[in-house]
Parts: sequence; structure tokens; C-alpha cells
Amino acid sequence: MARRLLTAAKLIGQGNTPGLLYDFGDYPGATFAADAGSGVIGDVFSLPEDGILLAELDVYEGTEEEDYHRVTVEVLLESGERITCWTYQLISLPERGRVIPSGDFIAHVRAREPKADRG
Repeated sequence: MARRLLTAAKLIGQGNTPGLLYDFGDYPGATFAADAGSGVIGDVFSLPEDGILLAELDVYEGTEEEDYHRVTVEVLLESGERITCWTYQLISLPERGRVIPSGDFIAHVRAREPKADRG
């Protein structure tokens, strides 16, 4: 899906919105609330207006299996601009999820992977 986004959507930049990000091993999940006390960081894309890519994202994110639902959130872009975006929120929290304090899943994954021996 990342490859599909890069070819079919326009990357706006990185954004941050109030919420909690959870680590479920191979993938993250998030909940969003203005009073969360932390933020969720991610890339913001502008999607084609035909709705096809948005429908594909709904399937990819598990909205049909009722794992996530699509919600709107206000996002603060690196540029300082605030915009309203679609994102996917966990419907319920699985017991095994751990909060990612940084709110950045990619940085979190990089930090938990063992570094190659440069010996």
C-alpha cells in the first residue's frame, strides 16, 4: 500500500495529531483524542478525488473486518498549517498493544531493530 500511495497520491508532508499510537508488532494502531497528552506522527497524502484509492485504503486498513474505522482529525503539518484529514482509528484496543511514546512508528521500528555489527 505504501508503494500505491507513492504512485497514486501526492505526499503533502509529515503531520502530527493528538492521540496514542500502539505497537502490535508488524503494524501500528492508533486512537485519537484532543486530551491524549501525546501525538501520533505520520505522512499526509492528498488522494485522487475519484475515491478509488480511499476505498482501497479502507480494505487495507481492515474497515470491513471492523478492526479500524475511518475518522477525521485535525493535523498540524511541519509547515505549521493545520488541515483536516482522514485516518484510521482502532475500534477497540487488543490486549497486546503497547503505547509508542514517540508517536512515530517508523522511528520506533528502527530503534527496536538490532544494529548490524560493523566490526
